[in-house]
Amino acid sequence: MGRGKVQLKRIENKINRQVTFSKRRNGLLKKAHEISVLCDAEVAVIVFSPKGKLYEYATDSSMDKILERYERYSYAEKALISAESESEDTLLYSLTFLM
Repeated sequence: MGRGKVQLKRIENKINRQVTFSKRRNGLLKKAHEISVLCDAEVAVIVFSPKGKLYEYATDSSMDKILERYERYSYAEKALISAESESEDTLLYSLTFLM
């Protein structure tokens, strides 16, 4: 028999909220480790507590390398989207000019 659904809303009780944060943070970091081992994936997880304390997990390749790779990927994707947008604008302008 499974558990019931957990209603997603802020936990008002400060102690219960901290306990839930701690348990779920540990579960998240454990899942990150599991996916990295089972699937040979590069994983990086960064969590800041409500008080600002940093918790992180990164695979053997290190957090810096993963973040660099992420930045390169997101920059390349933004450049691609920008180029596609420009080519669409040029095409629309050309079609308008021809009409």
